[in-house]
Amino acid sequence: MMQGELLDEIRSQVVAELIEKSPWIPEQEFEDESAALRDISRGLGPFTQLLQHESFTDLFINANSGAWINRGAGLEEFDFPINERMLVNFIRSQSLRAGKLFDQAHPAVDLELSAGVRLHALLPPLVESGVHLSLRVNQRKSNWRISERQREVLNLIITSKRNFLISGGTGSGKTTLLSQLIESIPSNQRLLVIEDTHEIQAAHPHLLRLQARESNSEGIGALTIRELIRHALRMKPDRIFLGEVRGADVLDLFLALNTGHAGSGGTIHGNSPRDIPNRIAALAMTVGIPRDGALALFASSIDLIIHLDGGRSGNRISSISHVVAADENVVIEELISPPEDFTLEHIAHLKRALLK
Repeated sequence: MMQGELLDEIRSQVVAELIEKSPWIPEQEFEDESAALRDISRGLGPFTQLLQHESFTDLFINANSGAWINRGAGLEEFDFPINERMLVNFIRSQSLRAGKLFDQAHPAVDLELSAGVRLHALLPPLVESGVHLSLRVNQRKSNWRISERQREVLNLIITSKRNFLISGGTGSGKTTLLSQLIESIPSNQRLLVIEDTHEIQAAHPHLLRLQARESNSEGIGALTIRELIRHALRMKPDRIFLGEVRGADVLDLFLALNTGHAGSGGTIHGNSPRDIPNRIAALAMTVGIPRDGALALFASSIDLIIHLDGGRSGNRISSISHVVAADENVVIEELISPPEDFTLEHIAHLKRALLK
């Protein structure tokens, strides 16, 4: 019997016994409590029904001031029953499962409730008026549908084995696009994904996952992205993918890409492709790497930047650019920039550029 089925059976037996011993309590009340216990034990708690019946990327709860949801067309106010005591107890129970604490002495927590569902919560004194919560959901089936010509372009990038970064703002679809790129890679290639939370939802028969881990409440047990990249090199993957470039781990990724692993990549926040070199340099400077060295490593490791725009009209690929080393600097040369979808001319131009 699977774990979930076993838990359901135990809950059913407990409810039946309680009903028999306490006949004055309405059976529906027992059923409601049983359902709440089931949702908590499965790790999604008060968000279970919402995640089953709504398609969204973000949910924000600002104490008792209301809730907002993003279904892919911007934030809108949302009628979500807010029981602050229940929310805090649920977050505390999930924090303990992860070896963390959530109380006034530890008023901030990041949790992964399940694959692709990430929760961040704050308590006073960091915020006012109770618990503030952010729920981020990486949709496996996004509202963004890749067109046939977009798919042809992405297949060109994969088959050319050029290293790439996918850039864009929050919610622009970077992780979704990376997942689709990974799925288009032939099954005879060994792929390795490194993330701090499980967000990449890619179905590939030879996909290995490494996930970073924060220290527990005693300050031990942490495993960083940088350490995982070093472990990855010993696992002999054909391609390496970093879920998101956030810190100095970017340099370890670039070093790994310089040892082979052609056709690898990751995602990075950026308002435009031309912002990426400055962002890379800034991340490198946090660990004492000079700008010139960081940019030289960047130019020798990354060939392409795929930039995404996300808005009310939906996510789209706004440009594909080439990373070029120029003297002591890095130049981002735009290869194609479709106003909407790619044309045959765009595809032909990109093909010529990748064959150089």
